[in-house]
Amino acid sequence: MPRLSEAQLGRVDRALRQGPRAHGFATDLWTLDRVAAVIEATTGVRYHRGHVWKLLRDKMGWSRQRPARRAVERNDEAIARWAAEEWPRIKRGPADAERGSSSRTNRGSRSSRR
Repeated sequence: MPRLSEAQLGRVDRALRQGPRAHGFATDLWTLDRVAAVIEATTGVRYHRGHVWKLLRDKMGWSRQRPARRAVERNDEAIARWAAEEWPRIKRGPADAERGSSSRTNRGSRSSRR
């Protein structure tokens, strides 16, 4: 397997820093297959995606990043309102609930009342 020279690694790094859209990809997300395509287009050297990861991590100092996923329908105001108003009410529990015990021999135990 041919190794990339320091000059080739530098060209690949500059190409990757331009972003995926600069290389004709539809989104701003790098995948190993996309990086492999850029490496091949930049240097003429083809790498398996498993080796691409080793190259990125070990030789180029890149790390894996995962984008935060958020629902399109997310309503931050509604979430904040729920957390401020509903969650404390739910956390308290029913107002008229009496405290029970998990012990069958304890008088407070619901299971001891028969």
